[in-house]
Amino acid sequence: MSERSCSTNGGACYSQCGHGGDEQSRRSFCLSALGMGMGAAALATPIYAGARMACYPWSQEGLSGKEYQLSTLDALDSTPRQFVVLDNVVDAWSTSPNQTIGVVYLFKRVDENGAEVPVAFQTVCPHAGCRVKFGDTKNPVTNEVEPLFYCPCHGDLFTLDGERLVPEESKSARSLDSLETRVEDGKVFVKFQNFQLGTAEKKPV
Repeated sequence: MSERSCSTNGGACYSQCGHGGDEQSRRSFCLSALGMGMGAAALATPIYAGARMACYPWSQEGLSGKEYQLSTLDALDSTPRQFVVLDNVVDAWSTSPNQTIGVVYLFKRVDENGAEVPVAFQTVCPHAGCRVKFGDTKNPVTNEVEPLFYCPCHGDLFTLDGERLVPEESKSARSLDSLETRVEDGKVFVKFQNFQLGTAEKKPV
């Protein structure tokens, strides 16, 4: 658009093409506004994600500390096996049914009264959150190969009681996190719970 046509169109022309120094000012303003908008959009994503992480426990109220039937007592033996904990996960907009919210080790042993009782442990290592494995592993104390829990990330070893095998050398500040169990009509219920990592104290989260 020429300068002459701008003069013909009057003030409306400046909204389309600018004029002289005003054009440069308008361009600078538009570029600044565009940059601010892009910056705000980029910043909004991590803020939103962080807010969702902070609020997630509120939106999932009832999942942590809730009982789940995972097996029957007759189906268990003395070898720890992993059981997946499923529940309906609800966020602000939708419900996702039968989602994995955790995994636990579950087995049974005979207590001091001669009764069979279920035993459950979190599969999450209390040190840094790696998934604990179970299998035949060399015991550094006895030099014998025996079934132990072990952390594949940092090498911590735990007995079948969940205790740290060599506490003074363990990266984990505490033993495996045990979970409450109960038996009703032969069915085994486990109270699933997550715990704070990296602390000597067992703190539910």
